[in-house]
Amino acid sequence: MRTSLNKIKAIDDFLSGRMVPEDSLLFEANMLLDSDLVSDMRHQENTYAMIRQYGRKKIKEEIAAVQAKLAAAPQHQGFIKRIAQFFKKD
Repeated sequence: MRTSLNKIKAIDDFLSGRMVPEDSLLFEANMLLDSDLVSDMRHQENTYAMIRQYGRKKIKEEIAAVQAKLAAAPQHQGFIKRIAQFFKKD
């Protein structure tokens, strides 16, 4: 199990650019020799992409919820109008 954790950390360091150049070159050489490493790296890369997309979706949902709450509250109407003024075309 420890070996797989080390592999995950190495892939993470490689993908995030945290490896020193020497280790990065060694990792790239290992990818040439080990097709499983390439496959694992691609799976981890795809996982990170899905996590980023999910995070963006959640942030957009939170922003929309705050916007709806502000727009519905009478005490925030002045604020909404001031913000809308920024986006009006003259």
